[in-house]
Amino acid sequence: MLHLIMSSPVTLDMDYLETFIGQTDDILLLQDAVYAGVANSHYFSKLIAKKQSGFYVLKEDAQARGITALLGPKFQLISYQQFVELTVKHSKQITW
Repeated sequence: MLHLIMSSPVTLDMDYLETFIGQTDDILLLQDAVYAGVANSHYFSKLIAKKQSGFYVLKEDAQARGITALLGPKFQLISYQQFVELTVKHSKQITW
């Protein structure tokens, strides 16, 4: 499943969200959610400790907020084309 996270991490119940994310799921941070990808952020710390890959940040949204250089090492910047490829890879998606 592809989890599209768009809301600011401050407004999300991360414990609740993490119960729905499996090991083979991918997570894409969009809009204000890109702030959760900043290195040493506590928002995804438990999930990052459990899950080794599948963390993505939309490059244009990170650039618009000036945080591309601040992203944690597990978060991969992707383009809109790669975003489309993720949606093709995952027939099921959920938006948070």
